[in-house]
Amino acid sequence: MAADALFGPDAPRIRTIASGTAFVKELARALASETSLATRPEALADAIIYVPNRRSARALSLALYDAAGEQTILPPDIRALGDLDSGEPPPIAEQALSGAVPPLSGARQLGVLATLVRYYYQSAMGIDLPPASTLSAARELGRLLEQAAMSEDADWSRLETLSLGDLAAHWSRSADFLKIVTKLWPEWLAENRASDPYKERLRAARALAAHWQKSPPAGPVIIAGSTGATPPGRILMRAVLELPMGLIVLPGLDTALNERQWDAVISAPGHPQNTLIRTLKALGRLPESVAPWPGISADAPARARVRLIHEALAPAEETADWRATLEELALAGGQPIEEFVRDGLKGLSVAETPNEAAEAEAAALLMRETLERPGETAALVTPDAGLARRVSALLGRWGIHVPPSAPVPLGRTLAGSLIGLCARWAADPGEPAVLAAVLKHPFVRGKMDSGKLDLYFLRGPRRWKSLDDLAHSIDIRDKLEQHSPFQREDQDEAILLVRRLAGIMEETGSDFSSLEAVTAEEAARRVADLSGAISQTPMPWAGEDGAGASNLLQRLAELGPFLGEMNPEAFADLVDAESSTLPVQTGEPEHPRLSIWGPLEARLQSADRLILAGLNEDVWPEKPPADAFLPRRFRAPLGLNDPEERMGLSAHDFAQLAAAPHVVMLYAARRDDSPAVASRWVWRLRTLAEGAFGERTAKLLKGETRHLLDWVNALQTRGLGSLPADFSAEPKPKKRAPEDWPRRLSVTRVDRLQRDPYSIWAESVLGLRQVDVLGAPLASNLRGTAIHAALDAFEADGVAKDAETLLTLIREELARTGEPESAWAGRLAIWQDVAGWYLDWRRERDVSGGILREVRGEYRSDIAGHPFELSATADRIERTATGALVIVDFKTGLPPTDKAIDAGYDQQMPLQAIIAAKGGFQNVRAAPVEALEYVSIRGRPEARRIGESKSSPKSLAELIAAAEDGYVRLIAAYRDPAAVYASAPRVQFVKYDYGYNLLARRAEWNRDTPGGDGGDE
Repeated sequence: MAADALFGPDAPRIRTIASGTAFVKELARALASETSLATRPEALADAIIYVPNRRSARALSLALYDAAGEQTILPPDIRALGDLDSGEPPPIAEQALSGAVPPLSGARQLGVLATLVRYYYQSAMGIDLPPASTLSAARELGRLLEQAAMSEDADWSRLETLSLGDLAAHWSRSADFLKIVTKLWPEWLAENRASDPYKERLRAARALAAHWQKSPPAGPVIIAGSTGATPPGRILMRAVLELPMGLIVLPGLDTALNERQWDAVISAPGHPQNTLIRTLKALGRLPESVAPWPGISADAPARARVRLIHEALAPAEETADWRATLEELALAGGQPIEEFVRDGLKGLSVAETPNEAAEAEAAALLMRETLERPGETAALVTPDAGLARRVSALLGRWGIHVPPSAPVPLGRTLAGSLIGLCARWAADPGEPAVLAAVLKHPFVRGKMDSGKLDLYFLRGPRRWKSLDDLAHSIDIRDKLEQHSPFQREDQDEAILLVRRLAGIMEETGSDFSSLEAVTAEEAARRVADLSGAISQTPMPWAGEDGAGASNLLQRLAELGPFLGEMNPEAFADLVDAESSTLPVQTGEPEHPRLSIWGPLEARLQSADRLILAGLNEDVWPEKPPADAFLPRRFRAPLGLNDPEERMGLSAHDFAQLAAAPHVVMLYAARRDDSPAVASRWVWRLRTLAEGAFGERTAKLLKGETRHLLDWVNALQTRGLGSLPADFSAEPKPKKRAPEDWPRRLSVTRVDRLQRDPYSIWAESVLGLRQVDVLGAPLASNLRGTAIHAALDAFEADGVAKDAETLLTLIREELARTGEPESAWAGRLAIWQDVAGWYLDWRRERDVSGGILREVRGEYRSDIAGHPFELSATADRIERTATGALVIVDFKTGLPPTDKAIDAGYDQQMPLQAIIAAKGGFQNVRAAPVEALEYVSIRGRPEARRIGESKSSPKSLAELIAAAEDGYVRLIAAYRDPAAVYASAPRVQFVKYDYGYNLLARRAEWNRDTPGGDGGDE
């Protein structure tokens, strides 16, 4: 028998494939060679092969096909063993062998735990938790139960003996809460004759092992690529060692460990070899008894790389003198120390990027460069899902489609997001933001055109409750807005769509707004009907995400009996919470040469070039999550595994990948706009290399990334190299309009032309109109319009002139405009004071000559050789006994001071005086203007006349004269073709954002200007 034979009485039963080797390909190569698979396609038909997860199972199937010469074979039975991190359960296909009742489904188990959590909070604290919070606590308990099942020595009964006296009070309560796990959960299982799903995994593994002992499989049984991190996995490993053709293939075991290092690794759960060593210990084997995989001959650089990686990740007490360690390693290889380290770093590059955006650019560039090399493959490996998506998007600019292979939460898929939106919509059908999101969803927008409804009628403050109210609001909208941008046809189209939506909700029974409570089962069914009715057929049930959506609704229905009744908003929260916990594969086709993997997907995978990105501390490796209900120091006394073991598995993944022939490591100096620290693995590798090269290490580690950051910088700043040093992104557009533009402006827009010329240019020349925010709170200008309308209605003939009537009118107008009833109730006392003050004010008025309200006026004149029309609407014009005019302007905020008027930036009232003096107001004959009066209708109401205070710099007549001269010069200046329409050139006089700051990109060029942050100024 050949020395490298895989099967036989004298063949090693445990082997290892070295780190940095293409594990799956080498496994398939040797199996195909051993069994003559190329000439005997059925040679492995009786074999059973366990691999860590389903992705590696698919990869092995393809590798066996390739190893057989790309011919049809009878494949072995390849099963996913399941590992600690993947979320895939260990094999329970042989469930019937255990003789136990079927275990609870995941949803049923979660529901039972949620019931116990809810009972605990109700009985112990008198609190009724919302369903989403209940399920969150139940998941934490489920995680503890799983960890206990995966810890061979776990014993919850020890919890009673632990001292809680020195702990904070909340930990004492947590210990009491854990009685759900220690007492209530076992009691429920016993009463209901149910099987614990976690312990059932152990039972199934033991039953399979016993079955193999009685009836050994005829063919080979192989466990390949598993570290043995779970008790069921170790049970099967022990059973495989007893089989005639059993074989265990460990990934990347360090067989050179001496006894001292063995002990150090066992006591360091975060070490990459820890799990493998503990597995060997459980199997009663030593590292030196493990044979290498046949047919693999590592060259000097490959051996040096593995030794460097293993030493860089060695326990801290083993790294006290890395220089001595390097000398020992170099001596063992018969090389000088610098040659040994140089060999180890050959093909390895490390690059620090300024931030995560530059890191994504660098990764995308490396992947794009790979395609320039015929036949070469590359894979990005990162645990940062956001970074993976960003790299995928950046590759798209070159027409390269490389989807991340890691599953995404169902809520982030199209089908999942529609289910969540429909659940939220059912709770409140009239909610504008949710309604707009539903109608714009990709599954819906092709079926229903919501453009007019969204643009004109859903934005701004909400003025309706139900869909019927919305249809009525649209019908009368033209009566509320004097200068509406829509036509009657737009209103009719929007009303038709709203009524169609109301009909769908009625048919599906999915309007929950009138219900106090729903059950998860019934609500899930109705939301499913609503989602199907609103979307295009066959959405949202097609594809991987459609299957995930069906699974979600089935899960909710299964949880329903345990959660009881809940209000509709709580059901929507429940849908969102459950969607975030259900992973879904996107099902997108993979690129033939490029891949984006998470660390779990990368296990046992290989590529010609590996790009390891996101290598920042707390990203990779990720910090172990804290237990919600258990102090960490109690884990060991309870027999629970150390959370650092997951760190060790993560370190093992990294070591496997970092030992590949061509590796680029990337990390960011800043993440989320905050300083970031390189991963401990990168730091320790660099420190080890510095033991040989000192200051030259940084240059050596750049490797093939020597020019990478220059490329990234060129991409991010392309086109800016030829710009002058004093370049500014500030927009300074010119008119692009007829020679005599502007031809007409209202007095308020004259002020705006002074304050923010850019907004006038964008609105009037470009024709861009600001669109209101969906469901925005009532804006101050709309509140002011409502107050004006109430005061105008109060002055009408036949209306009682008392405080109660005025308050009623103000309340009605504010409600019509969209102010919620709660806001009115909160300010009722203020409005009562305002109403009393207003009645006193109007009683003292001299209106013997009559009053006019909401009076439109205009004044035409020639400016710079062309006609110009100045227009205005006066809130109130009074004629006194002498025939003079008093113009009153109602303000719901602070009126401008005389100094501001004198500065030329608040000319509304003086310009109205000019129109009045010229006889420009309708039904108001020309007369001298005696006074311009501001009346503030606010918390502290007051009336003030312009130019009459001692602090006023000028008299009223002087202010009016200055305004007339100023507006003429202003219009003439902006009619000049060379005029520049700058964005808020005198920002200190700008009261608020007119809506065009984002268009002007003020935040990019005005950071050093007071108030220049792109927001309200």
